[in-house]
Amino acid sequence: MKRGTRPSGAQTLQWVSERGIFFFTAALVAFAALFIDNFVSIVNITDVFHRAAPIGIVAVGMTFVVISGNYLDLSVVAQVATAAVVLIAVSNSAGLGLAVLAALAIALLYGVVNGVAVGYLRANAVIVTLSTTFVGLGILRWLSGGSIFFGPPDGPIRALGQVKVVGLPLSALVLVVMTAALAFLLGRTNFGFLIRSFGSNRTATRLAGVDTSRVVVGAFLITSLSAMVAGFVLAAFSNTAVSTMAQGFDFGALAAIIIGGTSVFGGKGSVLRTLLGVIFVSVLTNILVLSKIGFGWQQMAIGALIVLAVSVDTLARKAARR
Repeated sequence: MKRGTRPSGAQTLQWVSERGIFFFTAALVAFAALFIDNFVSIVNITDVFHRAAPIGIVAVGMTFVVISGNYLDLSVVAQVATAAVVLIAVSNSAGLGLAVLAALAIALLYGVVNGVAVGYLRANAVIVTLSTTFVGLGILRWLSGGSIFFGPPDGPIRALGQVKVVGLPLSALVLVVMTAALAFLLGRTNFGFLIRSFGSNRTATRLAGVDTSRVVVGAFLITSLSAMVAGFVLAAFSNTAVSTMAQGFDFGALAAIIIGGTSVFGGKGSVLRTLLGVIFVSVLTNILVLSKIGFGWQQMAIGALIVLAVSVDTLARKAARR
């Protein structure tokens, strides 16, 4: 074997880890279209995009935190729910403009608190974001009393939730726009380069004179703003909001990120592949639902896919170092 070349097995693992999601998503969609009854119906496709959009928006934003080597942001559960509740509750009493500004302020606060604790104080990201989840949800439930908030049936939030573009819900368009913007930020800007550099080698990035703490704060701010948008989309979808509405969004987003090929070890990933991971998980879940397979089996399938994706990534990294 020539020096500098890698075994074909390592190359295969690397391809599966970084590019396999393109093939697997296309194959899954083709399988569903051919063999699953009612999959290609307009009603079903619309429902798939409706349900995928909020978690997808969270996932494309959280990709920055994962690539930076900080694993995940558990506080998106509290952030999405807070944005949804604030949007409807404040707009009912003070107008939509003030509601959006209030939600934006809260999102920035979450991002700064998480980013400063992890970036400047070097605290563990999982512990920090788990703590801000409990604090955020506790405050939200205390202020809201656990109530369900309803928007006016003829109000602007409801109207936005019913808008369709080329037959698809507005939420799908928001997901596509968010993905395009964040893909540009990650792949075409100096900030995106620093995110990947820091995730790949923290020590080298610091020695190069980069203020890595600010990079980490930036990653968490992007996640928080994405969670805010997801909360808006979720509220518009049902015209309701409650503090428990975003349960499972943290691991749902992480599943899409990992299955999309972003490494949990940091430094490697793609916003576009995260979007494909979202589509893959959403289509797989839809197939299981249409096949009348229980929720427990759905969870097992997603869990198995996460283990498989992490295993392939780990093996690919080991093979690349040989």
